[in-house]
Amino acid sequence: MSQYAEVISKRVAICVGGIPGAGKTTLLRAHVEREMRDTQVTGSSIVKTIIAPSSVHDLDGWAPERRRAVREQSIHELRRIQKKCAGRLLVDGHFTLRNRTTGVLEPIFTPEDKAFFKALVLIHPQPKSVLAQRENDGRSRGAESIDDISAHIEVELLEGRRLARDMGVPLLELAECDLPERLQAIAEFLDRIAPLNAS
Repeated sequence: MSQYAEVISKRVAICVGGIPGAGKTTLLRAHVEREMRDTQVTGSSIVKTIIAPSSVHDLDGWAPERRRAVREQSIHELRRIQKKCAGRLLVDGHFTLRNRTTGVLEPIFTPEDKAFFKALVLIHPQPKSVLAQRENDGRSRGAESIDDISAHIEVELLEGRRLARDMGVPLLELAECDLPERLQAIAEFLDRIAPLNAS
């Protein structure tokens, strides 16, 4: 399911959201191998650079204003990166995250995020696929049960839809499917809303 708006400029930033282990990085790396004018950035890598030497676990314990300031600074960095892009800037990110200190799922988009991103892509796979992806990717993550993963997928889905509606931007939803299907769907979406031959 997706909603489309009118064509927007090719020099656009698009947030590709989904819970950790949804397959965002895999999808975007494969996409930019096929369409080399597009640029893929992992949002958490920008945040980690900004807060260093602190960790993302430390970040979760900071006051909300301080966390929001980090997100705002990350958008400034993404704007700098976007200026160098030949095509579209695809940011591997999230609409919600589980706070590592409180365990609560929190929406994370700031007004700066909402102003910066001109379209959203939401990956919402089956919980068992997320669990398998997390076991295979070797990243250090806190253990979550299938029920926790399922709840997070649902919250991310609802928040992604709410953001798209509130921001008035196109949204592509990618349910459980294989990588070639996802690649085709995202390529068609991007070509429709932000064609590279647009002015």
